[in-house]
Amino acid sequence: MTLFEMYQSFLNTHPIQKKLYNGQEIKYRLFGHGNQMILALLSGSMLKTNAYFKMLSSFEVEYQVMTLEMPSELIKMDHLADVIHYVLKSLEIDQVYLLGASFGGSIAQVFAKKYPSFVQGMILYNTLTQTNLMNEHSKWVISQVLEAIHQIKELRKLMPLSAIKDALINQISEALSNPRDLDVFEALIHEYTEHDEKVQMALILDLLTNYHFKKEDFSFLKQRVLVLYGHDDDPFGGTELIETLADVLTEPILKFIEADKLSLVIDPNPLIKEVKTFIK
Repeated sequence: MTLFEMYQSFLNTHPIQKKLYNGQEIKYRLFGHGNQMILALLSGSMLKTNAYFKMLSSFEVEYQVMTLEMPSELIKMDHLADVIHYVLKSLEIDQVYLLGASFGGSIAQVFAKKYPSFVQGMILYNTLTQTNLMNEHSKWVISQVLEAIHQIKELRKLMPLSAIKDALINQISEALSNPRDLDVFEALIHEYTEHDEKVQMALILDLLTNYHFKKEDFSFLKQRVLVLYGHDDDPFGGTELIETLADVLTEPILKFIEADKLSLVIDPNPLIKEVKTFIK
């Protein structure tokens, strides 16, 4: 079975479920076995959570797993945290491990701050953050992220999203050891739309405008946060902000893994191993 066929099989065997929240349709998947629950928030750049279907399939053997699709309307981070809380509460889920990668890790931080009683632990990979403890370099990184967001609209007049997607696919093609794996990346990247980009940029802007996390926000998670980082060169902070993220947490566990966000689509084992060890 090719990687693309595995992806299609995952979608077919893990159907979307829906709930209404204040008239807004919320789509999610809930699957797996075990007493522990992982809420996977893995959206970042042009890859949505479902891109990491091999990782999710591995987790579902030992844990219950939930994924949520980003609501289609332009919303605030606070609203998104409320949506997640509503879905968990309506399903009578009391606590979860938050698994957040890239921008998804930012969502995890906002949710943990607002609804601490629902968070058993947090695993963050290559994650954007903003705190009241940031050094000058970290502040500069954030300023560059904000500048990039403000320039997106003008940039798209010169270089449409379709051109960016084609360039990324070409880059991935050159890096793949098995050319047959390209099909799944093409499908995943073509799913990403201009509307998805607008929603994502609006939420990141909201995060960096209205949130400055403090140490007390996450003190309840002492020794219960795993911070992972790899070889990613993320345009939205990523590994540049690892030290900043660690400073605002209380005794986090930091681990480097031999991976990046694209390689984890094909081989998620480096991350899976660390997550399972952490939860146990």
